[in-house]
Amino acid sequence: MIFLITRLIFAQNKRHAEYIVERFNKLYPQYKGSFAKRVVCDDAYAQTIIQDFKVPDKEPHIAVSVDMLETGIDVPEVVNLVFFKYVRSKTKFWQMIGRGTRLCPNLFGEGQHKTHFLIFDYLGNFEFFRVNKDGIEPSVTQSLTEAIFSKRVRLIQALQEAAYMDEPYQKMRTELIDTVVGQINALNTELIAVKLKLQYILKFKDKSSFVYLSSSDVHDLNTNLAPLVYMEETDEQAKSFDNFMYGLMLAQIEAKKAQFKRSKSQLEKTCLELSKRTTIPQVRDKIALINDIGTDEFWESAGILDFERIRLELRDLMKFIVDDGSSRTIYTNLTDEVLTVKEGDELGPAYDFEDYRQKVNRYIENNRDQVAIYKLRHNIPLTAMDYQTLEHIFTGELGTKEDYQREFQDTPFGLLVRKIVKMEYEAACAAFSEFINDQSLNQAQIVFVKKVIDYIVQNGYIDNPADLMRPPFDKPQSLIKLFDSSKQKKIIETINKIKENAIRIVG
Repeated sequence: MIFLITRLIFAQNKRHAEYIVERFNKLYPQYKGSFAKRVVCDDAYAQTIIQDFKVPDKEPHIAVSVDMLETGIDVPEVVNLVFFKYVRSKTKFWQMIGRGTRLCPNLFGEGQHKTHFLIFDYLGNFEFFRVNKDGIEPSVTQSLTEAIFSKRVRLIQALQEAAYMDEPYQKMRTELIDTVVGQINALNTELIAVKLKLQYILKFKDKSSFVYLSSSDVHDLNTNLAPLVYMEETDEQAKSFDNFMYGLMLAQIEAKKAQFKRSKSQLEKTCLELSKRTTIPQVRDKIALINDIGTDEFWESAGILDFERIRLELRDLMKFIVDDGSSRTIYTNLTDEVLTVKEGDELGPAYDFEDYRQKVNRYIENNRDQVAIYKLRHNIPLTAMDYQTLEHIFTGELGTKEDYQREFQDTPFGLLVRKIVKMEYEAACAAFSEFINDQSLNQAQIVFVKKVIDYIVQNGYIDNPADLMRPPFDKPQSLIKLFDSSKQKKIIETINKIKENAIRIVG
C-alpha cells in the first residue's frame, strides 16, 4: 500500500503562495492541479480545502499557506513542514512548528503510528533562533481593508453629533453603516478566526446597533472585527484613496490641524498629477473638479460632504497615476544548485520556546471547538470522557501534573478552560432566559441582568455570589435593592449552576 505524505508549506505572502502552486502545477501536470492548493484567509473555498486536507486519502496533499495554518487548524497527518519564509517572531515560529506535533495513530497502517515529523527550513530560521532565542516580535500593522473599516466606524460615530443632523450628513452616515454592516454579514463564520469573534458579529450585524455608537462600541468594532473583514474591491489604488480621504475627513472633524494640512497638500499634488493626464477620457470628464481642488476658494468652504464627493468621483482615476515600478515583484528563472544539505541539530532544553502556561493558553485558544472546550464555552456539563481528555491534554501532551500544579494549583480543568475561553453570549443568555423573558422586570432590573451576562461572557463564570455586591454590580443600584428575595435566590442559583457546569461530571 502506498501512503501519501501530507506536507504543509509556509510561504512569505499570498502571491508567493500562489506562485508556488503555479510552479508545482507546471512541473507536475500529471496531478491535474489538485495535488497542491493555496490556502489563505480570503480564498472563497479556504475552509473546504482545509477539510479536504485533513482527510489522508483526499486531495490536496500539499497545502501552501501564509498565516492561516499556523494557528487554529489541526491536521495530525502532517509529517513534512516546509519553511519557505523568513520568520523572526518567536511566537509565530513556535506556532509553525506546532503544526507538525499532533499525534496521529495508524498513519502508515495498523500499528504504524506517526512518531516524528520533518522540517525543511530553506531560509535559516532555526539558525536565527539559535542566536536570537527571543526572536523579534513585529509591530502590528493594519491592512488597508482594516484601516478603511476602522475609519468608517469612526466617521459613523462622528456623524451622530448634533452638528451633523442635517439630511445630507445623515444620508452619508447611513451609507457608511450599510457598508460596514454588509462587511460584517459577509464574514465566513466557519473560519476559526471569525468564530472567535462571534459575539461581536452577532451584536453588530444588525443596523440597529449603529443608531448610537459608544466609544466602547467603536473599540469593539475596530479591535475585534476590523482585522477580519474583507473588501471585494480589487483596485488597490482606489482603496488607498478611500483610506486617504476618510483620514482627511476625520482630521477636519477632530481638528487635527497638522494632519489636515499634510493631507490637503497631498490631495493637491494628486490632482496636479491627474491634470497632466487629460488625454485619458475618464480624467478629462473630471477635470473641472480636479482643477477646483487646487484653488483657495475651494478650501475656504470645503467640508466632509465635499471630500466624500471627491472620494467617489476620483477614486477610479488613481490607477492612472503610475508609480516608478520600484515596488513591483521581480520573477527570475534560475536553476537551483544544491551545494550542501545540513541536518539540523537537536534543540536542547535551554531552547524552550514557551512556558507551560503559554502552551496551555495557546492550545485552548486554538482548539475552541474540541468537544470538551466547546461544551465549556456553551455551558454544557462534561462527561467522564471529556474530563479524561482534558486531563491527558494538560498533564500528558502539554506538560506534567507537576507543571499544572505549579502554574494553576488546584484550579479544576473546567474552570481553567472557562477563564481562558470565556462563555458564548447565547449560552449565557439561555442560562438567564427566565429573567430575560420576564415581562415584569423594569428597565433597571434588565440592565442589571445584562450586566451579569456580559461579565460571565467576558470572564467565563462568577466565582462567588458575594461578587454581586461589589463593582461592577453595585451601581447604580445593588442586587438587594433591585430584586426581592425570591429573584435574588434565582439569580444566585443561576450563577452557581454556570460555575458548577464547568466542574461537575455527568453520565
